[in-house]
Amino acid sequence: MIDKNIKRTYTMTGVKKGQRITVSLSSTDHASLSAIAEQHDVSLSWLARKAITDFLERHESGELQLPLNLGQTAGKSHG
Repeated sequence: MIDKNIKRTYTMTGVKKGQRITVSLSSTDHASLSAIAEQHDVSLSWLARKAITDFLERHESGELQLPLNLGQTAGKSHG
């Protein structure tokens, strides 16, 4: 579950205001996501937010298996 204590801000129209990020995708991934978005009548932004929310929930629950060990610093220890 995502932290419920995160402060959410809204614009004057009541639309949630959040932080922006930029992500570069391959042409193939962009085309695939665009097709999914069109098929389900949602925006690419909605798909991205959904994917990120699902990722965070899986990470918090311990279900996520990443190919990288994020607990170690980059590079090898020289000791």
